[in-house]
Amino acid sequence: MDQQRAIEEIALIKRVIEESREFTFNIGKNITVWGVLISIAIFASYAAIVTGLSRMDVWIWVVMIGAGWTYSIVTGIRRRSETENFGIRIISTLWTSCGIAMTILGFAGTTSGAIADWAVAPVLSTIIGVGFAVTSMIQKLRWVMSVAIAWWLGSLVMFLVKGYETLPIFGVMMILFMVVPGIAFHRQWKNKQISPETK
Repeated sequence: MDQQRAIEEIALIKRVIEESREFTFNIGKNITVWGVLISIAIFASYAAIVTGLSRMDVWIWVVMIGAGWTYSIVTGIRRRSETENFGIRIISTLWTSCGIAMTILGFAGTTSGAIADWAVAPVLSTIIGVGFAVTSMIQKLRWVMSVAIAWWLGSLVMFLVKGYETLPIFGVMMILFMVVPGIAFHRQWKNKQISPETK
């Protein structure tokens, strides 16, 4: 009886992991959209600073972050109809929490003067790294841990730069380590959706 129960529990755990992994691949589009929006904000903000239009800097971020949260909320409402297990809730809560933390640090941290403008990029990079590291651990995806390490190494480099030059570095990192992984997740999810029909 105990052996049968253990087998059932193991099967349940495997199913939870598999469903949460599929959910992770499914949010690839969300990660990609955020990566693109933030990349645009980064390079536009840097251009505004270089050209002496630094007053536009805050509004660029307000528009792009606002667009990102609007997209996330809309897609989140649509997903509520889907069955969620504990693993899915962990992944969803993880990235939502990272997003909230980064929004607070980005706006409140800089406007209050607690965080220097140039330091926002490396600070946010450490949080993004945590998001990918925990995702890697939960989903047992080694390549995702490599993405997390890339974010942390990039953060160290930007802390050493100590200037607005952190922005273009952050922008390139956002494309390589957010947009590209997001596309990879989304393609994996699409392949999973198509494969049953092609068999």
